[in-house]
Amino acid sequence: MLTQADVHWIELDSVDSTNDYLSRAYQQGRVSGCAVVLTQAQTAGRGRAGRSWKAVPGASLCFSLGLPVAGYQLPFLPLCVGLAVAEVLERFEVPVQLKWPNDLIVGGQKLGGVLCESFHTGSGATTVIGVGLNVHPVDVPQALSGAGASCLVQWVDASILPSLRELAEACVLSILHQVEAARAQGISALFKQFALRDAWLGLEVVVLEEGKALFSGRAMGIDENGAYLISTSNGLRSVIAGDLSLRVAA
Repeated sequence: MLTQADVHWIELDSVDSTNDYLSRAYQQGRVSGCAVVLTQAQTAGRGRAGRSWKAVPGASLCFSLGLPVAGYQLPFLPLCVGLAVAEVLERFEVPVQLKWPNDLIVGGQKLGGVLCESFHTGSGATTVIGVGLNVHPVDVPQALSGAGASCLVQWVDASILPSLRELAEACVLSILHQVEAARAQGISALFKQFALRDAWLGLEVVVLEEGKALFSGRAMGIDENGAYLISTSNGLRSVIAGDLSLRVAA
């Protein structure tokens, strides 16, 4: 199992995107094995479907963790990472929920997100895991379909929050533990943990494709294959991550 001692840390004042920076570093042979890029500011960060995730200095936790494995070797990695980060925040009594497949929310507002990307280099397969968390207030009016964004200091006294480096270290260690647990215990245990924090479970939701509504129904959680289940007037339908998105019905 990988530990903190196996992780090579790179700290930057500013970068376009921690995922892009770390991907370039692997592809150019400047890093190998397990590495993390942590930045104070991000000018061209990306979320799912290419959505912008910018960060001003000190306002957000922005880091990317690289693992020397292919994405298919770590099924449902975004769920693993979301659970790992949620477990860290729960130590501060932040009531985190997970929005399938890769967002962290609190109080119905977006707190953070996860973006996993895999590629091949001359040294083999690599997966880069990007994590972004709002620490201080941010202006993201469209986050989570107009519900706005939340931040850690709305839930935790700033005086007891660790530094960004310490928070990143805790998240990285939790991710490594969660990945190892998923490998050892199987994905069914992962799904059970997710169900306890499922932000959509039982709500009326709309399923979208590129912003266009396809159908609606009641959110029923994920099945044994990791697809999200929606109970509609025409029966149970499944949604595959990467193809479609869920939104709470108006």
